Amino acid sequence: MNKKIYLDNACTSLSDPRTLACAQRYVALYQNTDKAASDVTRELRSYLTDARSTVAKFIGCDSDEIALVQCTSHAMGIVANAIPMERGDNVLICDLEYQASVACWMTRVKREGIVLREVKSQHGTVSADDFEAVMDEHTKAIVLASVQEINGFRSDVRAIADMAHRHNCLLIVDGVQEVGAMKVNVRDYDCDFYCAGAKKWIGNPFGMGFLYIRRSLAQSLEPMYYSYFNLKTPNRFLDYISYLEDPSRHPFDDCGVYQDATKFEICAYTNYLGALGLGEALRVQMDKGQDWIEQRIKGMIHRLIDGLSALGIRMCSPTDDKHMSSIASFNFGFQDGIGKEKALVEYLQKRNIYISLRSSTGTGGLRISVHYYNTPEEIDTLVDAIGEYMKETGAVQVLKEA
Repeated sequence: MNKKIYLDNACTSLSDPRTLACAQRYVALYQNTDKAASDVTRELRSYLTDARSTVAKFIGCDSDEIALVQCTSHAMGIVANAIPMERGDNVLICDLEYQASVACWMTRVKREGIVLREVKSQHGTVSADDFEAVMDEHTKAIVLASVQEINGFRSDVRAIADMAHRHNCLLIVDGVQEVGAMKVNVRDYDCDFYCAGAKKWIGNPFGMGFLYIRRSLAQSLEPMYYSYFNLKTPNRFLDYISYLEDPSRHPFDDCGVYQDATKFEICAYTNYLGALGLGEALRVQMDKGQDWIEQRIKGMIHRLIDGLSALGIRMCSPTDDKHMSSIASFNFGFQDGIGKEKALVEYLQKRNIYISLRSSTGTGGLRISVHYYNTPEEIDTLVDAIGEYMKETGAVQVLKEA
């Protein structure tokens, strides 16, 4: 059997041994009978603090602007339910977006009569002009994937943010296919929200993500409900453990709530292992260097594009550095549905090469997603295998002219 070549990182990336070792550390903490339960809880809560501060450093913001969440969809749902809107107000969503970007708004569509407006992509791309052409005075938010999961198109987030803010509109970014592969700075983006799970490019397998909320919005918006850890400990107590121990404690104590992004954390407190893994996975990447990771990935994507071009294949994904990401895709023209494309996926799997088939809105198809641990030799092996498939089956690319 040939060595496994894994090029489906846009689905789930591989985890570094340092990140996987977090599970042993977590279990060992619970097996330590020499620690009081309150001391264990304090250590567990330190995982949350560390995760927030590490995320903030990784994406260029402050830790009080970070909320820990279960996944990207959880973050998107928090935002969708926090933004004040009235009946008839609308949200703009591009037709390339993942279904969850639409689903998280559906309750408000049904209950409150808000409107979701589809923004048509242009040959697999979307720009500030495309959004601006559809918006009106009732547009309250734009939902945008910074990197599209179908074809890897990387949007000009700053240009879209600038346009949105000129119209007093909020920008919600789905960054799950970007962060961990491409360098991200939310200050440079000037976005209002940035949502991302960590099991894809960050490489945390333990179920955790994050939500960046611009500080002014974190202070003014309200979550759907609060939980215990959203409450401040009354000033007369050192910490919440000493508060729990005090006989004068009462459920109607006026504790107040934290006025930062953590007030949107509800379920995160049940996943301490996820927080521990998130912090360590990000440190792994920072040790390697975010610039190095992005440039290494782009170098292999260029190598892939050049190799496929030599086979007569034209990409569905961008070929320029500005809009290129870690995802590249092509198809044979969907001549018989997805028959030829699906057959190639199966052909490659028999050779221990793994890519995926992802299509939407007439684009995408064979999705190849490259991470820093992949090698140029693996890219060459993939291209050679695709060439052999085309030769053996007579498959050729037949694309409709734009």
